[in-house]
Amino acid sequence: MPVFSVILATRDRPGLFAEALRSVLAQGVRDLEILVVDDGSTEENRRACEPVLEEAGAALGDRLRVLRLPRRPRGHGQAYALNTGAAAAAGTYLCFLDDDDAWTDPGHLARAAAALGAEPGTDLYMANQVAYRGEVAEPGPAWIGGLADLARSRGIAPRADGSFRVGVAELMALTGFCHVNALIVRRAFYEDAGGMDEGIRWECDRDLFLRLVDRAGTILHHPAVVARHNIPDPAKAASMTTSLGMLDRWLYQLRVLDKASLLAGHPAIRAHARLHKGWTLKRIAETLAAEGRWDAAAAYARQALGAAPTLKWLGYALYCQARAAAGGAPRR
Repeated sequence: MPVFSVILATRDRPGLFAEALRSVLAQGVRDLEILVVDDGSTEENRRACEPVLEEAGAALGDRLRVLRLPRRPRGHGQAYALNTGAAAAAGTYLCFLDDDDAWTDPGHLARAAAALGAEPGTDLYMANQVAYRGEVAEPGPAWIGGLADLARSRGIAPRADGSFRVGVAELMALTGFCHVNALIVRRAFYEDAGGMDEGIRWECDRDLFLRLVDRAGTILHHPAVVARHNIPDPAKAASMTTSLGMLDRWLYQLRVLDKASLLAGHPAIRAHARLHKGWTLKRIAETLAAEGRWDAAAAYARQALGAAPTLKWLGYALYCQARAAAGGAPRR
């Protein structure tokens, strides 16, 4: 049984997929399998992927598997594709990589194997990544970039392998979550948690993160940057993010946060979700106002005021209400 099952879902992006797959092949461990889930790529794009798949097959033999889903206009979605890979996996731990991103540290899995071997039964291992817009790195810590410093400030010392044992309190003190590219999860634990929610088309990885953290026993974090996230071009509809409208994204995010607010066992996770729900409601209200949909904007502004009350937002909610009362017609 391999230690790691790496799941790489792809759809109609053969050039980027080749870079992602080669970044997995560059890892300094051989005790892994790779499961490629093709979410209905066109025949032309499937053929374009064949050279790198042959390259991977030569290196891995039967430890490379390609699972092909039938084509649908919008695909089956990231959650469905990754769950398909997880259901076929044999490794003790699951790893994930988006097909338009790449692992940048060839030592990522070897480092994780050492940490997990020293702490048997670990449920979650989290590292970091950097976001790029084109060839320019985005500034500042993102996702869980400040977690190691926070752990030290709370008296948590790094282990011999450089990882930190962290808990819900540390993770919920951050504004971000661990992106799926930098997450490793024990396969049996993933299955017990129900995997990804296939009804969520945006931030399904955030939903997974919150549910896994809520149930986890041992959580390890290594501050190494192991992946590059390429921010999708908003002018294109080639990714899960850019294929959705802004309101669709906020509504999916609202579902993620409502689930955590209602269902999480840890009070810190429920509080974290409610705080972020207020932010999401404000973004929805602002988006509706920008479209001239004042009745709906006022309704969401009132909800946002209840979730995250401030004097500034009280003023904005009253403004939306006044525009709605004045007969601001929705734009068609």
